[in-house]
Amino acid sequence: MFEAICFFGRKSIVKQMRYSEFEAVLDGVVGVTELANKEVQAAYVKITSGLKIHSVVTFNIEFNANGFADEDWNIPLRHLADNAGPGPDLGAGPIRLACRSQCSVSWYQRELWEPNQRDINHFQLLKEAVAGNKLGLIKDEDDFAQEPPVIHAAEAEVPLMSETVEVPTLDVPVVGNDDEVRQKLEAQAAEFQKKVDLLISRQKQTLQGLEEKYRDEIDQVKRAMRNEAQSYRHRAQELEQQSNQNRVLLEKLQSRNTKLEREQIQLREQAESQKDQYDQLKDEYLTLLRNQNKAEDEKTQEVIHLKEELTAKSVEMEELAEDIASLRVQNAELTEKVGGYQQQVHDANSSNTTEMAELNNTLEEKQNEIAQLRAQILGLQSEKERFQSQVTSLKTESDRNDKTSAEQEARNQSLLESLKTTEFKVQELTQSVRKLTAENERLAEELSEAEDNAVDSNDLFSKMEQLELVFVAYHPGAGHISLPARQLEDYLEKPLAVAAQKCAVTLEHYKAWLVHHDSPECEECGVPVKRVDTPSDFQPGISNHCVKHRVAGGNIAMFRKSS
Repeated sequence: MFEAICFFGRKSIVKQMRYSEFEAVLDGVVGVTELANKEVQAAYVKITSGLKIHSVVTFNIEFNANGFADEDWNIPLRHLADNAGPGPDLGAGPIRLACRSQCSVSWYQRELWEPNQRDINHFQLLKEAVAGNKLGLIKDEDDFAQEPPVIHAAEAEVPLMSETVEVPTLDVPVVGNDDEVRQKLEAQAAEFQKKVDLLISRQKQTLQGLEEKYRDEIDQVKRAMRNEAQSYRHRAQELEQQSNQNRVLLEKLQSRNTKLEREQIQLREQAESQKDQYDQLKDEYLTLLRNQNKAEDEKTQEVIHLKEELTAKSVEMEELAEDIASLRVQNAELTEKVGGYQQQVHDANSSNTTEMAELNNTLEEKQNEIAQLRAQILGLQSEKERFQSQVTSLKTESDRNDKTSAEQEARNQSLLESLKTTEFKVQELTQSVRKLTAENERLAEELSEAEDNAVDSNDLFSKMEQLELVFVAYHPGAGHISLPARQLEDYLEKPLAVAAQKCAVTLEHYKAWLVHHDSPECEECGVPVKRVDTPSDFQPGISNHCVKHRVAGGNIAMFRKSS
């Protein structure tokens, strides 16, 4: 018989090859480029010399990027075909068929697939492919169609009688007594019966020996299969334990990575705010420094001007003091003269009236001059007092300016210290950000190493899917999320997106809620606020702010909700 392998596409057979070529593909000698990176449905077909299908085994096989078959693939196609059950009639009687629903070895059942006879008739495609003979099989014209017998495992390889029975020839005379002929025939029949009984007993012994022999072999095969099944179960348990350990490690790394990301975001925000404060303080300091220099220049000019005025006023006061002293001397002289005039008037009062009138006029003039001199003295004294008060105020203002300059210098010194402190804080935050970035990169490398050390993702996921493993992940707000093996890879790439989808919110909304959940406080002033435990109930701008800093739209929404 011929052996061939047929690969199915969606609606047709895409490739055919002989079994020897398929063995070369399994050994990694050649590859099938048109089937690279695909898991295809194939069929092992045993074909008679008359190009009729004798046996069919449907199986799945996966090819890598280079078109080579999976190294772990190992299905005994010939054994399954020899022990297959009955199938449909494809022109030469019922064929032998091994598929998912009809498999003699149960642990290979998952590796097989179920052919279809409704939408796409796979048997008809196989029949047409064999009849087309693209593989160039040599057809035997003398071969006639025979129904291939369906032989079960218990009935396989039953030996037939190999010994021939010697039938003695009868030499019966033409003329003779019938009794003698009958006796000879009975004797020959008895001898023939003895030989038949002997042959049957030998055959029974042979059958018993073969049965015991094959029973031992069957027991050995069963034991080997049980051991293999036990090793597969142990391997599955080890894979499950390794998967659980990897999952726990992955959850720890993810939680730690998430925490570090949040801390990095907070530190980056703090660094940006500190940098803004530093820039603002620097601008204020430069502005104050310029204003201070300008004010100091103005004060210096004003002090110089006041000192010049003070000097001029001092000179004027000295001159006024000299004038006052001279006026006092003149006043004393005039007082003496007035006394002399009064005495003269008193002496000459009785002698001459004309002289008396002249003396009175002269006296009045002198008294007027004295009054004017006294008024000038009073004016000069008031001017002196005014100048003294101006000098005092100028001295006070000068002292105050000196004090203001000292306060300004102290304030500038404090601003310089604040700037230095801010610079130190910015440097510390920058170093913290660098450390967190390095820690994040290290964790990413650990995560990558953990993923590299694990079993190959595709094989592991397929095996876990075959084992029907279900993973459970916990996220705040979403609770425990059940993940089949086929969704685990998507979850590992974007765990927060899966959690946000579970909560029926967007990823940004879930991240904002997560920050609020970890630290329920106002984002503006840091006052503790009420924690919102459900992401869908979280309202940005309202739930993460106190009553004082909530936005107007959020207040209206809260009012409507409460009403």
